[in-house]
Amino acid sequence: MRQNRIYITGILLLFAFLSGRAQQPRIDELECRNLKIGYEKTLHMIFPTPVKYLNMGDENIIGEVIQVCPSVIRLKSTVRDFKGETNLSVVTEDSRYYTYCISFDEGAQAVYKEGGTMPETAVLPVSDEKLTHVIYPEKIVYVDFGNTTVQVEKAENVNNIVALRAVSPFALQTNLTAITESGRFYTFDLRYAPGCERFSFIVDKQDTKKKQVAILEGRERNTRQKALLEKEISRRPKLLTNIRDEVAGMRFCVTNIFVDNDILLFRFGLHNRSQIGYTIDFIRFYIQDAKKRKKTAVQQLEQQPLFSFNRPEEVAALSSCDFTVALPKFTIPDKKVLIIEIQERNGGRHFYYKLKNKQLINAEILFPEIVGKP
Repeated sequence: MRQNRIYITGILLLFAFLSGRAQQPRIDELECRNLKIGYEKTLHMIFPTPVKYLNMGDENIIGEVIQVCPSVIRLKSTVRDFKGETNLSVVTEDSRYYTYCISFDEGAQAVYKEGGTMPETAVLPVSDEKLTHVIYPEKIVYVDFGNTTVQVEKAENVNNIVALRAVSPFALQTNLTAITESGRFYTFDLRYAPGCERFSFIVDKQDTKKKQVAILEGRERNTRQKALLEKEISRRPKLLTNIRDEVAGMRFCVTNIFVDNDILLFRFGLHNRSQIGYTIDFIRFYIQDAKKRKKTAVQQLEQQPLFSFNRPEEVAALSSCDFTVALPKFTIPDKKVLIIEIQERNGGRHFYYKLKNKQLINAEILFPEIVGKP
């Protein structure tokens, strides 16, 4: 009988133990902050420390951490006026977790600062008749524009000036965002203003007391240096054989990519196998997303040429030419490509080649014997 009592007591104790283990865990709901996002503007979110994790609830929004300033997130709405809510989750370097409920509002602010406030966003005029110039106090390391109704370019050979022009008249405001090398963040709303009288603006004028407000790149080469570069390039063999495109009797190819200190030099070939001459309208270089999501405004970061050698205006019928274009040194972020676009004037033989980062980082050094020397 005593053994049965011990056995029964043991079963009861085990049951009590298991019952305790089976209790429901405590669950606390975290506060979800409400945010608004529009379609015409890019929303930037600024956090106290670098972002380590980012996840969107659905495809109504897309986002990425800005590599040059990892405490800032860039967000875009992929659908105009999406219904309901989606969510965003963020983890930062200090182990903080943030969660947001995001809904659509075309009039929403284009910047959000976690744990702080931002001053009211200034509005700048742009038109399709004049260039608007924005002069920043430091070198610009990041530029974003809300949509493609405004063309945004960094001023040639200058590090701190952005040039803006409306592609065509537009009704809804868009925005321009820039980050400088010290991490200072600037954002402006852009409105279409035909015939605007003021079209040059200095940011933080108190920081630019001198008359010389432009910061030159220092990448320009003098006549002698350019001659040495051209001579060295001309004697190098054409090593790249698989970077090419063909359309209607025209072949475009990248035969070499060189690096010389702080510039990249691309040697191109154009071969006209047709009976009709090929007149070049323009050549553009810009970085954009490798894959375009449906209904997403394409963000293009222009790469302005510094100088060129033997760049032709026309490639005659049944002839070929080689030429070189120099660009400021850069690399291509993940999931993005460099677009090399060549348009034919009054024709349809256009080239639109996508160059990946792995092809850039294997660039040939032009003067290896002096690399690393003071």
